Order: sequence, then C-alpha cells, then structure tokens
Amino acid sequence: MEATAVQNAAPAIDLKALKTRQQAAWASGDYAVIGTTLQIVGEQLAEACDLRWDERVLDVAAGNGNATLAAARRGCKVVSTDYVESLLERGAERARAERLEVEFKAADAEALPFPDASFDAVLSTFGVMFAPDHARAAAEMARVCRSGGRKSRRRWRAPRRSWRPGRVAPRRRPP
Repeated sequence: MEATAVQNAAPAIDLKALKTRQQAAWASGDYAVIGTTLQIVGEQLAEACDLRWDERVLDVAAGNGNATLAAARRGCKVVSTDYVESLLERGAERARAERLEVEFKAADAEALPFPDASFDAVLSTFGVMFAPDHARAAAEMARVCRSGGRKSRRRWRAPRRSWRPGRVAPRRRPP
C-alpha cells in the first residue's frame, strides 16, 4: 500500500490582490473626514519624535496627512505618501489651507520610491499597519531613514477581552 502525504498548510494569500481590494476600499469613501478627527495623534507623534526645523521627514501611508501637517508646522521638509491618491489630494488641500509646503507623492509602503537613507525621520499614523506585508513595509521605512534617524508609527492596539456581567473581573496585569 502506497502512503500519501496530507498537507494541512493554509492556502497562500495573494498579497497583490489583497492590496488592490484595500486600495479600492480606501478610495471608495470619504475617509479624510474621519482622519481629521485623529489629528492629535499626528501632533503627538511629531512631538515624540522631536522633529526639528529643516529635517527631511517622510510620512508613510499618510492618508489625509495628520503627521504630515504636524511635521510641516514644525518647519520640516515633508514628503507625504499614500497609495490612495484621493486621500493625498485631501491632505494637499489641508496643507494649502495652512500655507504649508509639502510634497505629496503616490507610493506603496512596501516599495518606497526613495533612495536609501534619504530622510531624517520616517513616520506613520495608523496607515502602515494596513500594509499586507508588515515586515516588508517596516524594512522599507528603515531603508529610507538615515543612520541615527528616527522611525516611529502609531497603530491601534488589539482589543482587550471585555468584562461580561456575571464574571469576576480579571486582575489587571502589567503590559
């Protein structure tokens, strides 16, 4: 009797198809309206990175530009990238309204079109967490940041288990 191997491997995910579906979804609504409610996160990120006048800053998967605008307000030379051009257009509108000079460029977080070590700081508020290949996006952010530069991102935390009536609340554990 001949034995046959059984594979239980999960099917491979088509990252290109996933990215295309994500891009269409982000372009289908007015996410810039929601994004402006998160402006404080961009400001906090700019402060945490101690951005300085004249530094070159890249905002990856910038959406409508919360971190972009925060960096530009601090006098940085900012390039704002996203793969959804309609979101970049909204960011450009906001920058013009504040008379801020910002370069807006369509780009994929997993294949940034910039030379190695070309930025002093590389930021992302929420956007890059949606990249299908997190390791590749992180490697790209590191590649374009100069040695000794700053890389920082903000993402949502995973939801914690919620308390349900009738259960004893678990002890709080340190993070």
